[in-house]
Amino acid sequence: MQPYQGIDCGAYDYLELACIRRYPLTLELREEGCIHGRAVTTEIRCDKSEWLLIDTATQQRAIRLDRIIAITPDIEGAGFGRIPINP
Repeated sequence: MQPYQGIDCGAYDYLELACIRRYPLTLELREEGCIHGRAVTTEIRCDKSEWLLIDTATQQRAIRLDRIIAITPDIEGAGFGRIPINP
């Protein structure tokens, strides 16, 4: 895997909000297409990479933030729409 590339602080704020409110999200990912899951939390690992933990229908997944192209909340009244993370 390539070295981690940090994301914009503004985009990170939307990820944190999605986790706090436990929003269901559609994530557009590099090399994987789209996946759906409920935002759980973010974490920073010992190599300083940042990850989003989501609950999918079958498992909990950790997605490295620089692999995310965009997030879209799958709920009415979220207060934000599609947010580019790494366009």
